[in-house]
Amino acid sequence: MLQAESSCARDWDASKLPVAAASVRRIKRTTTKVNHKRKIYIKSSIFIFGYALILVFLCMSSSSLGYKIGNLEKDIQNLETANNRMEYQIAQKTSLDRVAQVAVADLGMYKPDLNKSIAMEVKAEPINIAKTVTSTTDDKSISQKLLLKVYSSLSRLAQNTY
Repeated sequence: MLQAESSCARDWDASKLPVAAASVRRIKRTTTKVNHKRKIYIKSSIFIFGYALILVFLCMSSSSLGYKIGNLEKDIQNLETANNRMEYQIAQKTSLDRVAQVAVADLGMYKPDLNKSIAMEVKAEPINIAKTVTSTTDDKSISQKLLLKVYSSLSRLAQNTY
């Protein structure tokens, strides 16, 4: 109906057009009060809780490492004790009294008397010496002649000692 009343086709005068009343719309604004101290308290409590968790974890890990160190010290002490036992057994087995006892009991050895002595005859076996080649030529140097004399002297000494 409003369109029939205001027809712009016949007369285009904007001042004659009905003016719609401007409606005032009320906007409800909800404001929330923000407590900044509360935010700070919450953030600091979360930070302190995380810090406490980290401290608890570090304390637990250090105590478990302490137990491991204690166990390793016990192992070291046990190994040192076993090492000392082995050294004692080695010293016991290699003592002069034990060696003398084994020599007499197992090997049939005996202690010599001062009045008795044993002499054994050693049979001398002849030593075969390689034949030396002597040349009749006189073109040998003096050093070669000297070496030949030393070698022949050593071979004679070797034959006499055996």
